[in-house]
Amino acid sequence: MKTISFLRNHFLVAIALLTAGVTMSFKMAEERAADTAYYYNSDDMSEGAFQNVSNWTTSNSAEIGCSTSGVRPCKLIVPQNSSLVDVLESKDNQQVLDISESRKSAP
Repeated sequence: MKTISFLRNHFLVAIALLTAGVTMSFKMAEERAADTAYYYNSDDMSEGAFQNVSNWTTSNSAEIGCSTSGVRPCKLIVPQNSSLVDVLESKDNQQVLDISESRKSAP
């Protein structure tokens, strides 16, 4: 009788710990997912150049040349669970400029 009671009590504790562990792992995974900043690293201003993902990088050069005005995008924030391709696809240069967080002057 004591053995059954002991197993039942410890089984419930084990289930509670397992539930807490699973819950915390999901919370930690949510915290790791975050927005990503991309920086335009090209002098190309031809139509469609701003949409070209190879002209963007996640490297931050201390945001050199970024300002609130300019003719090229500088920094673009891509929301979590999205990609740069998703954000840029089917946008023209002006639309990319409109969604960019900051801009660069002409090369």
